[in-house]
Formats: sequence, structure tokens, C-alpha cells
Amino acid sequence: MLPECHRLYIFTGKGGVGKTTLAMAFTKYLENLGMNVKYNCFHQNAEKNLENELDLPSIDMSVNSSAEIYIGNKLNSATIASWIMKTHFFQSLFQMIPGLGHMILLGHLINELENDPSLVIVLDSPASGHALTMFESSSNFKTIFKKGLLVRDIERMQEFLKAPLHLKTHVITLATELSLSEAQDLKNELDNNLQETDAHCDLIVNDSFKKFFEINHVDESKLPEFLLQKIELEKEIVKKHFALPHIDRSKPSEIILELAQYLGGLI
Repeated sequence: MLPECHRLYIFTGKGGVGKTTLAMAFTKYLENLGMNVKYNCFHQNAEKNLENELDLPSIDMSVNSSAEIYIGNKLNSATIASWIMKTHFFQSLFQMIPGLGHMILLGHLINELENDPSLVIVLDSPASGHALTMFESSSNFKTIFKKGLLVRDIERMQEFLKAPLHLKTHVITLATELSLSEAQDLKNELDNNLQETDAHCDLIVNDSFKKFFEINHVDESKLPEFLLQKIELEKEIVKKHFALPHIDRSKPSEIILELAQYLGGLI
């Protein structure tokens, strides 16, 4: 039997902490279980070559393309929507109010989930601010507009997110005090924005620093005192949180495929 999964998983955190690697590996993990799962990264510079190398099931949807589809559906014309999105006004609007595009993309993914009850989506959020902005924007725009088509769409999105087992967010952090503190702040902000939902927000530690010394057979007794203290601090952090195993492979695709075997705890 397939495990009971959430419908939407969001991976977020500061740059360089391993979000994309983990999100892709988790997608492969669910796919290997036989789940109907799709990966999406709404960053403009998505790792398309890596997606293709992994044969990763995905939804090829960016913020701009999602907004164009949304406008086209409202106007009943994809042609007019394409023209509108090319105007300087709308290009400037999405640059000045990035939360609008992020919210529309979230709504598009929720549409996909509502249309296919078996579908699970893994969303790779390119930076910590993007995930937070998605959730803040829905409340902010609802307050600003009060009523109308956009508000009704926002209310439908919020109702979906409130349902049990619909949303789970993973905040990725390195095993350092500074990174952990920033990740905890982000988790607290996400929890605050999602307090009316059944959503869960977890911290995941990328324990790469200590493992680097183990794999390269570094004699800790010869390390300077400040590095020894850093390693000890990381050990304490890792004990308290779900930590990723360090995988010594040369190719990103090989790391992702091996990592996918260890991610059952993220469901």
C-alpha cells in the first residue's frame, strides 16, 4: 500500500543549502514508491538539464507562464493574455509586486491538484522569501481588493491549504548556528502565516561540513581549535533535527538518486 502523503510539498531556505537537490531527490523517492508525483521549480533558471537527466516527472510552469494562463482563462483568450503579458505595464507590475506572480503560480498548482486527486506536487522554492511571499500575498491581496474574481480565487486557494494533509513545508538549513537561526526565523514566519491551516513546517539539516572531514579522512586532532568547536556545534544541531546523509558522488544526478533512498521521513 502507498503511504499517506500530503498533496503539496514545498522546499525552501537560504541559497546554497541544498533545496533543489533535496526536492528532486524527494520527487524521485515518491516516484519510486509508485506515487503520481510532479516536480516544479518556479525559478527562471531552473535545472532543466538535470531534470532531463533524471527523467524527473515535472510541471514546466514558471511565474510568467502561469500568470499568462491565468489571465487567458479570465479573458477567454490566450492570444490577448500573451499580448498583455508583453506590455511594459504588466512587466513592471510583476517586478514591483513579485508576490502577485508567486500567488498566481500557487493557485495554478492548486488547480492541478484539484483536477487530479491522485497527484502530489513537490515545489522547489528558489529562495526563502519566495515561499513566504506566496502565503503572505494571498492574505494581503484579499485585504486590498476585498471582493471580486481575484478574491474568490484566493479564498478557494486558502480553503485547499486548510484541509488536512494538503500542505507540508520543509525549511532546509546548514548545520551552523547562523544558518539554523535564519531557518528557524523563516519557519516561525511560515507557521504564523499558516496557523489557520493543518500545514506542517519542518526543519531539515544538511550536515555536510562534518561529513566532509570524515570522507576525506582528516585527523581532527590536527585541526585548529575554532574548527573543532564548529564541528562540535554541528554535532549538537544534527542531534536535534532530521539530518541528511552526506553522499560522496561526482555527478549531481548520482547524488540525487542515492539520496532518494533515505527520504521516507519527509513524507
